[in-house]
Amino acid sequence: VNLAVFLEGPFSGTHMTTTLNQESMLPLSQPFNTAPWNYYGSESVASIPNADIVDWVLIEFRETTGDVTTAKGATSIEKHAAFVKRDGTIVGMNGNSPVTLNTYPANNLFVVIWHRNHLGIISANPLTLTDGQYDYNFSNGSGQAYGTTAAQKNLAAGIWGMICGDGNGDGDINDLDHDSEWSNDAGNTGYGTNDYNMDGQVNNIDKDEVLIQNLEKYTFIPD
Repeated sequence: VNLAVFLEGPFSGTHMTTTLNQESMLPLSQPFNTAPWNYYGSESVASIPNADIVDWVLIEFRETTGDVTTAKGATSIEKHAAFVKRDGTIVGMNGNSPVTLNTYPANNLFVVIWHRNHLGIISANPLTLTDGQYDYNFSNGSGQAYGTTAAQKNLAAGIWGMICGDGNGDGDINDLDHDSEWSNDAGNTGYGTNDYNMDGQVNNIDKDEVLIQNLEKYTFIPD
């Protein structure tokens, strides 16, 4: 499954920065084994396999006979933790190969992308199988994610990306992300959910240039 997505936080104009990788702050095991994701997959690496890796993402596949509005949590068939590279491509644990879907879906297949501090997105359209391969690029159009221009942000000409600022991962960027999340984490360094621009520091830049700009935005992923 060849997937591509951009994250607003580390986006630098043409690509995403890899500061967390460069500073050896990325965890070697997938970070989604806590609420609200509660994913307990065993994905891990001995070392980050590629200098172009930006961060971990969680991929979820949902199968349904209907359209995207029917692709709810109960229709989930597989989840995989993976890496996203600076050019937006999503790769597996070797740092180069795409993720493999282990289940053969008989109906419409939709893909969800989760990130620890960006609003999750789901494909607006079902994925199409061609020669044993699925391809879906969330970044090349406003209509690629369900919710269109409200689900993703136009980061640059022709590039759309996931919206940053959801520090508690509840799918809604609001005052809780400031009062209960960023405020309690300000001044800390490392791999933190409130480090919205993903430079390894939680500071006023994260609040003023990301969080406040995205208040009241929310995910369109069906429950």
